[in-house]
Amino acid sequence: MTTTTTFHPSRTARRFVLVLVALLVALPGWCTKLLIPMDGSQRNHLKAYGIAFWTLGRDATVEWLLNYRGGSFLIDHYKEVEQECTIRGVSFQIIADAQAATILAEIGDPEANMDVVKLEKAPKIAVYAPEGFQPWDDAVALVMTYAEIPYERIYDQQIISGALSTYDWLHLHHEDFTGQYGKFYRMYRSAPWYLAQVQESEAMAASLGFAKVSQMKLAVATKIRDYVSGGGYLFTMCSGTDSYDIAL
Repeated sequence: MTTTTTFHPSRTARRFVLVLVALLVALPGWCTKLLIPMDGSQRNHLKAYGIAFWTLGRDATVEWLLNYRGGSFLIDHYKEVEQECTIRGVSFQIIADAQAATILAEIGDPEANMDVVKLEKAPKIAVYAPEGFQPWDDAVALVMTYAEIPYERIYDQQIISGALSTYDWLHLHHEDFTGQYGKFYRMYRSAPWYLAQVQESEAMAASLGFAKVSQMKLAVATKIRDYVSGGGYLFTMCSGTDSYDIAL
């Protein structure tokens, strides 16, 4: 005679299995968002901007939480983004959907001076700079180089030829669009490097068909104006701002 033994798990064992299954089902919902704070808890703010740009370049969206903890970034939790944050020394938090929903509800309060901007595309960036330029010569390029945000250098010849339309964003720093070499004239007008820059500018103007450097710079300023009118973004600072207005 064959005896069959049937195993009946205890009530405690059944509860343990149910709890384990529930945890396994719920686990993905616990860590579904990656929050990059931009307040005092952030170890490296510039690198954090680079992470946001890097994420957009991989066809993932980024939510920019304006005025929330210094303008933090909220991203779907991808292991690759987490690893890149760790490599670059960027502070981050992994939060659940429920926590993210609470944050978004706080931002959406009509009484709160906050907003959410969804970023979906990494812009193609150009920095206006001459040949021989080094990133440390320009604050804009220095920041983007450190933040690991890719950009391309363009100058007068590229802008005159119409290349500006291929970029989404143009950065200017300490340019002189008047073409009068006034930026360093007082202190460095006899310096070899200054004289070399004057010669290079005059040679470039002649090669592009302009009789004077000021005429070439005005043409460049006009191209930039048309670029902005057509929807391009322009960021300018230092003497780039004043001399651009003067040229126009």
